[in-house]
Amino acid sequence: MLDTIFIIFWGIILVLSVASIPYIIIRYEINRHQDKKKEAQGIYLKRVTRAETLLCIFIPILPFIAYLANIQSENVNIWLNLANIIFVFFCYLYARYVFVAYVKLSPEGIEQRVWSANPTRYPINAIDSIVYYETLNVEDQDMVGFYTRSGKQIAAFGPMTHKSYRLLAIVRFRIEQERWPDMNNPTDVAQVDKLDNGYMTILYFRGREKVTGLADVDM
Repeated sequence: MLDTIFIIFWGIILVLSVASIPYIIIRYEINRHQDKKKEAQGIYLKRVTRAETLLCIFIPILPFIAYLANIQSENVNIWLNLANIIFVFFCYLYARYVFVAYVKLSPEGIEQRVWSANPTRYPINAIDSIVYYETLNVEDQDMVGFYTRSGKQIAAFGPMTHKSYRLLAIVRFRIEQERWPDMNNPTDVAQVDKLDNGYMTILYFRGREKVTGLADVDM
């Protein structure tokens, strides 16, 4: 009886995973294409990398193995099935992260969604500090973190990984002009555009490591 339950369970999970993973990957590519078009409107969206998305391809393998094992085995291993269930649960949490996670930068501010059901929103002038983490291993990428006065991280996706320097350019503008840019003002936007590349931002912040006291609001 128990073996039949596990066979049915893993069969359902296998079908769901085989059906959902292609949808996640296709939806990701569609979103990326639409995100690119929005840049003309001053809206910049970043999601997980394509490599992180393609890792989802391997998720159906474990349900498939568990399904075959329960069909062919004469003795049901309850603990092994429970361990597989837990592992698959975390795999599906990862798939959900790939599907929903994004960081959106627009004139209205920063909107991000990583794990929570609802996105969190911050005005750009809530950024109080920027920290540049330089790695010792040449094979690893340096990291940049943006934080509010209360220590909350804003814009979770790193600029180097996603080759997105827009927010770094905005913060450099804030440091040099001693005010935040008005992203609805064409003059300010033009100045940010000039700074929006790795050469004008990465070297600039690498030499400073940490800059604080930037925020106009408490969050």
